[in-house]
Parts: sequence; C-alpha cells; structure tokens
Amino acid sequence: MTSQHTPENPSTTESATPAPSASAPASAAPPTPTAPPTGRRRGRSARSIRRTMTAVAAGAATLALAACGAATAVTGASSSSEAAASTTSSSSTSASNDMLSSLDLTTLDTHYDQDDLNWDEADEQAITLSDDGSTSDSSGVSVDGSTVTITEGGVYRVSGSLSDGQLVVDAPDDEDVTIILDDASITSSSGPGISVTSADEATLYLADGTENSVEDGSDYEVADDATPVAAIASASDLTIAGSGALSVTGNTNDGISTKDGLAIVGGDLTVTAADDGIRGKDYVDITGGTFDITSGGDAIKSDNYEDEDRGWVLITAGSFTIDAGDDGIDAEQAIEIADGTLTIEKSQEGLEANDVMIEGGTVDITASDDGINSTAATTEEEAAAEESSDSTGSTDSADSTDSSSATDSADAQQQGPGGGSEEDDGSWLSISGGTVTIDADYDGLDSNGSISLTGGDITITSADNGGDSPVDANGDVTFDGATLTANGTEITSADDLQSQAGGMGGDQGGQGSQGGTPPDQQSSDASTDSASSTTDS
Repeated sequence: MTSQHTPENPSTTESATPAPSASAPASAAPPTPTAPPTGRRRGRSARSIRRTMTAVAAGAATLALAACGAATAVTGASSSSEAAASTTSSSSTSASNDMLSSLDLTTLDTHYDQDDLNWDEADEQAITLSDDGSTSDSSGVSVDGSTVTITEGGVYRVSGSLSDGQLVVDAPDDEDVTIILDDASITSSSGPGISVTSADEATLYLADGTENSVEDGSDYEVADDATPVAAIASASDLTIAGSGALSVTGNTNDGISTKDGLAIVGGDLTVTAADDGIRGKDYVDITGGTFDITSGGDAIKSDNYEDEDRGWVLITAGSFTIDAGDDGIDAEQAIEIADGTLTIEKSQEGLEANDVMIEGGTVDITASDDGINSTAATTEEEAAAEESSDSTGSTDSADSTDSSSATDSADAQQQGPGGGSEEDDGSWLSISGGTVTIDADYDGLDSNGSISLTGGDITITSADNGGDSPVDANGDVTFDGATLTANGTEITSADDLQSQAGGMGGDQGGQGSQGGTPPDQQSSDASTDSASSTTDS
C-alpha cells in the first residue's frame, strides 16, 4: 500500500485564490482604461519636475486634493446636491480590457492546481548533492561534474549541498517536475543555482522543518536568454509551496524569476536581490507564506504589458516585510490585495500598477515618493522606444522632453485648482477594506486616473504643498464609506474633500464628472443618469 503525500498548505480552489473578504460596491467599479499618453509609464521625469514646483502653493490646506484633471469631481454619500446634479460627462475615452473590467483577479486562471501537491511517496526519486560527486539512481537524472540535470517529469527529493554547482531542469515541455528541497543548499558562481530551462510546470516544495538555500553568481549572463538572470530562474510556470524555509540570494539580478507565471502557496522565504526580489512575468499569485524581501529594485514584480490578462500581482494571504530600492510591489496591469499583512519598510513607491485594489488585510507603506500610485501600463511603442534608448545610451531625447514638460508643468501649476492640464489616463486606485497606513514623502494616494475610497481604515502622512498631497487624482474621486485621516485631519465626507481642495472640477473650476463611475456606464449626454448614479453612490 502506497502512502499519498498530503501538502501542508492545500488549496481549496483550482487557482488557489480564495475570494476576497470584502469587495468594492458596484458604484466603485473601475473605469475602462483609455489609451495612455506617450512617454514612459513611471513618469519619473514628470514627478521630478513636480517636486521642483512644490513652493508654488505653500499655503495649501491640510488636505489638498489635487485637481489635476480636466474633469475631476469628488462624490460620496455626503456630497453636496450641487455635485450630485453634475451634468458633465467624463472626458475619458473607453478602451476594451476584459481583465481589468472583471475587477477580481481571483477569477483569472493560473497554472497552479491543488493536485500539483499530491503524489505518492513511493514515486519520489532521490538526488543527493555533494561537492565530491552528486548521486541519483533515477534514469531521469544526469550528473556532469557539479551540474545535476533532471531530464524527465516526476517527483525528485533533493538533499545535500553544492558549493559551486547547479540544479537544472531540462524536461520535455509537456511534463511536470516537482522538486522537494530537503535541507538542500546550492550555490553557483557562474549562473543560476536552480535553472528550469524546459518543463510544462515546475514546483519547488519546501519540506516541513527543513532549511534550504539557493544563491547565484555575480556578473554572469544566461546563454540565449534561456532563463531569466536569477538565483532561481525558470522559463516555465513555477510554483513554490510547503512549510519549510528557503533563503534566496540573487547577486547579479533577481532572486526568484520566471518568464511565465509564479504561484507561491506557502513557505518561509527570505529573498535578497541586486534587482527584483520576486518576479513572475505573467503574474505573481500569492496565497500563503512568510516573506522577508530586500531588493535593489522592486520587491515583487509582474511586467507583462503585452497580454491584457497578464502582468498582475494578487495577494490573498501571507506576511510580508519589504525593503525595496524601487517599488514595494510593481505590476503593469493590476495589483489586488485581499488579505494578509504587508509591511513595506522602505520603497520609492509602495504599490504601483495600472489598477490598484485593496480589499482587506493590513497594509503599511513607507515611501520616498508616492505611497500608492496608479498609472497607465506600458505600451509596445513605449517599450520599444525605451529599449532603443537603452541600447544607444542616448539621453538627448529625454532631456528635451523633460525641458518641455517642465515648462508645461509650471504653466499648469500657475492655473491653480480646476485648471490642471494632466489628463485622466484611465488608471484606477480603489480601497474598499482593510487597514492602510501610508507615510510618503510626496503624494499618499496618487492616481493618474480615478480614486475610489469606499471602505477600510486609511491613515495618510504625506507632503502637503499644493503640488503633492494626501490624495491626488487626475480623474474622479469617490469618498463613501472609508475612514480617512490625512495629515492629522479626520475626513468625514466628500464635502470635506471638495471644500479643502478649494473646488474640484474641469477647466475654470467647473463641475467635474461623477466620481468612481466607469466611462462606459456614463451617459454620453451627461444628463439625468449622472446625477442619479451619484445619488446611488
């Protein structure tokens, strides 16, 4: 009779993503994104320019909700009848994006299935690592000096250590490989410690009570870009599971990186990386685990900008401590936090994506720039231009753009509230639950599109100088149901936001569009529907 392995962290759904504990009300659905303006996604130069203008409005109110857009409005349950009767439609142009309009990343398919963690222990094949000569009785394992290669699908239990070697997975692309790390230590001086060059899916399972480590070399390249440059590098979908401990050190680039999707369902992970700590190009789906991440770049990242249902990070459980040289979590398309404890002790921006959704959990962010930023995803044209610029090393174009932008920025700031020139790019920032604490040197919440605050307990400490503020949106702002304290002032209604902002709206201080309603749900003639929808919110 064979015994079947039972995982310590079984999933209850196919995609291992339980539904969030709270969700945004229908009135707070995200706007359908518009085509982003030209220029780099991060807009670093624009933010640098903005910082040089902070003295323009030094006498701003405690909560200066920046009216950057040409059609900005603040709405909520306590908003004035004048705002409720707004008849100005949104200036955003609708664009199709099925993934973002679905609101819930937990509904998207991933490679992970709970059955991936079930196997018969009798099927396990042993690999013993040793500097004196690694060994295995499996026909699916070859040993060449200090390189151990898995060539067939199956379940492999790996123990022992290599002080300068590699564990490689080179299996058929229709076969799955599961590696049980059982007090294994792998260090490579010339490449990734673990390299998955080919497989349908690969799983790293951290055996209960074990301590494992993987470290790569410095200043190396991967031939033919077969895998990312990382201590644990995969060209295939990758899952990390179990309850053991794993220490990962990425000396050249990333700590853990895959060209496809990354699912983490358990484990005690400590990741130190020269660049990004944990990266899944298509997605990063985290449903459990404990994380201590120190990165020179982004701590957690998903950077697929080409596919509309990819380029996202979802967290439904876990405990995170992050020290990032760049962003705490950065995704091209979306970030969704449904639960867990996220402490970002250091970052430039805590969270950044086209759409950012916080529905539960505890989020504590310290940022040297904006606390949370929603901004349009990278376009193919922008990516090509950036790659071309990187390859030539030319900065003339960027300098010229910065100079032009500086002039435009100065002119826009001189116009004051209601006359800003920054356009709504269709991005969206939503907080509908959880506890969110932000300590930012510039904006607390910054959206190049709209902001929806419909739940949760939010505390913001930020700059307050007219150019930067606790809440800054180019588009519409909905405040209805959230508890918000900004720079020591309790905000109790949408009227508070509107009055302290000195009047929100379109050009010349005119009325803006209804906050928090998608452009494709707004009436093109902006008549009764807009006022009715505002009242419902």
